[in-house]
Amino acid sequence: MEVDSAMETEKRPRVSEGASDEAMEKNGSTSDIDLPEKRFEMELEFLQMLASPAYLHFLAVNEYLNDENFIEFLEYLSYWKRPEYVKYITYPHALFFLDQLTYNERFRRELKQVPFRDFVHQQQFESWRYRCAQLYGLGSKEKDTNSPGESVHPP
Repeated sequence: MEVDSAMETEKRPRVSEGASDEAMEKNGSTSDIDLPEKRFEMELEFLQMLASPAYLHFLAVNEYLNDENFIEFLEYLSYWKRPEYVKYITYPHALFFLDQLTYNERFRRELKQVPFRDFVHQQQFESWRYRCAQLYGLGSKEKDTNSPGESVHPP
């Protein structure tokens, strides 16, 4: 993935930006923190993984979503909603799920349940199908007239 070098070095928030004051008090100054060289790519990759209900379920059953530090990290990642960063996101559901994970405790609890994970996945699929129909003018009638192996997308 190509990214603007200026974006990587100048515009990306420092560790202290987006992090809560409480988190900064716990961790002390950010000047002594060694940040990974490919931090931009690592954070983008992690954020996009949040678009997967299966991955969210993994985080929930392995108790990551009960860790205050992890939730603070998710809160920090909200800078990706800013226009200069959002353009790099391929899976926009990642931002929706980021908000849900950060601020909706019930959502975090429910993700442990396989039926809820499946429900979220189904809703995500329906959202994508609806968006595809809106973008490409594909409706359910057109889809039904194609054979099972035939593509419904225009060439």
